[in-house]
Amino acid sequence: MTRLTAPLDAFVVGQFDLGDADRVWRLLDAGEGRVSVVARAARKSRRRFVGIELGTRVRIVRGRGGSLPSVVSAERLGGPVRARTSVERIALLGYGCELCAALAPEGGAAEKLFLLLESWLALLEGEGTPGVASRMALEAKALTFAGLAPTLATCAVCGAAIADPAVWDAETGGALHARCGGGRPIAATDVLLLEELRHTRLADTVGRDVPSSVPPWLLSDFVQHQIARALQSRALLESVGG
Repeated sequence: MTRLTAPLDAFVVGQFDLGDADRVWRLLDAGEGRVSVVARAARKSRRRFVGIELGTRVRIVRGRGGSLPSVVSAERLGGPVRARTSVERIALLGYGCELCAALAPEGGAAEKLFLLLESWLALLEGEGTPGVASRMALEAKALTFAGLAPTLATCAVCGAAIADPAVWDAETGGALHARCGGGRPIAATDVLLLEELRHTRLADTVGRDVPSSVPPWLLSDFVQHQIARALQSRALLESVGG
């Protein structure tokens, strides 16, 4: 008799094929963070795992034991619809899933990142298409919820309010006064805008413009610095102007 673990209520944040018939799902669960499971014969079954794809919310029952537990049952609770109607939305869907999952712990609580991804996916189902401001807000919030937020309103070295001339250095921790260290020149107003977006509801960022002076991938680069790898979904997003 198969021993079962507690069910997962999770989002599918990645997947890849394994062998001739199996599929591995990468999940983001509020209580267990990043979790990987293998759906045996998923690529041969037309009925058992239908409609489970990136961004889908699922209820998963797993067998106990092993580094890659098998799926005993999978119930589709919901999934993207409008988010699959354009290349831009598809790119934003993949980026949001990878970003939140990359910053979540493996096997640890990630409730805030789970809820953030839930809000992001809901935003993609709305009429307005999230733009650069929405993506930057997502990045800032995800870093904050992961406990990795860069300093934005204050200097990463002296702690005083950020002011010009300012620079940006990921190794130091974010924004700092030019007199406090070296880095990439950046306007204090630009990092303060990122701080504002960090505290703005995602729904309120749709349609908002971002000045061209703001480095569009500053926070994404900071994420990649923190996780020590590239976000694979970013290439598609960059190619469609995300």
